[in-house]
Parts: sequence; C-alpha cells; structure tokens
Amino acid sequence: MNNSGFNNVFDIIEILAGIYVIYSGIKMKTTGSLSSQLVGKDIDLISPRDPQGFIKAMFPIDIICGCIFLVLGIISLIIDNFFDIPLWASLTITGILLATCIVFASMTRISQDKYLK
Repeated sequence: MNNSGFNNVFDIIEILAGIYVIYSGIKMKTTGSLSSQLVGKDIDLISPRDPQGFIKAMFPIDIICGCIFLVLGIISLIIDNFFDIPLWASLTITGILLATCIVFASMTRISQDKYLK
C-alpha cells in the first residue's frame, strides 16, 4: 500500500468517527439515554447521577467535534488524492485533529466526573 493509500485508510476512519460522534450525540439528545461508546468504561450506565445534565453538556461538544473530525477527514481525503500540499499544511491539519481529540476527551472526562459519577 503506498503512502496515499495508507493515508486514505486513516482519513476514512476519521470521517466515520466524525459521523459516529454526531450520530451518537443526536441519539443521546433525542432518546435521553447515554451512549456506552462515548463514556468511560468506569461509568455506571444503569444508575448514573445526572444523565440529562451530561447529555445537555456534551451535545454541543459532540456536534462540534464530530463536525471537525468529519470536515478534516474529507479535506485530508481530497488533499491526499488530488493535491500535493507542503508538509507544514499537512501537519497543521494533523495538529487540529489532535487538538480536537484532546478537547473532546477532556470535555467528556470533565462532564462524566460532574454528571455521572
């Protein structure tokens, strides 16, 4: 597999992750139940303290971070297949993705600690 093909795999994973985070956020908001894939394994989903507070706090974060994952994945997929960009531009996209992952994980942990434990 050449470098472009290897990058395509990660770009597709990024796109799917974005779609899943958006889907899970909307599903949590509409059903009022927590998504076990978006909370830590140490969280008791049977009797959480304030699941509605968690959903209310995490919904905008899920939507924003999911959209960032989705858009960056699409941009990366297009760039990897149709353009030759400088290394700094590629590293910038990767840096934004990493920062988004860190913010998403941090906000999820903070909300879990505040509303579910």
